[in-house]
Amino acid sequence: MTQFSIHEAKTIINTLCSSKEQNRFPTRESFMDILALNPQMAVQGYNCFGKIFHWNDASVTLYGHRFEEAINKDMVELIIPPEMRQFVRDAIKRGAKTGAMPDPCACDLLNADGEYVTVYSGHLAFSWGNSSTPEFYCLDLPLTTDPEENYSPVTT
Repeated sequence: MTQFSIHEAKTIINTLCSSKEQNRFPTRESFMDILALNPQMAVQGYNCFGKIFHWNDASVTLYGHRFEEAINKDMVELIIPPEMRQFVRDAIKRGAKTGAMPDPCACDLLNADGEYVTVYSGHLAFSWGNSSTPEFYCLDLPLTTDPEENYSPVTT
């Protein structure tokens, strides 16, 4: 699994989050195309109830839950530590009403073994087309303390 320095992770995640704000993802397909160019990024798609509908291979590697174990599960219960769960549930509710999500940041999430995994995490809310129901995406990159790790920057 590729790990990223905090600087590298911030660059990638913040670029994607600012691209969303600049409306560079007018469709789900345009967003998925960018994600396909960044297979090292763990991506979880979930609805306003926290139910997971998208769990990519990098999420399997990072968090240790197989696709079948994650789909239709509550993301908050699956990877969010107990001390962060209320904050995340409140953020999802706020995002469903306003479209605003928390700023990207480094945080510790849980893997399938209950161990903490340090990631740089960004969150996006989309309402594509005529849909009044938002889709949420969490973008996670595992962090290392080694600033010499290489990465390929995202292109938008």
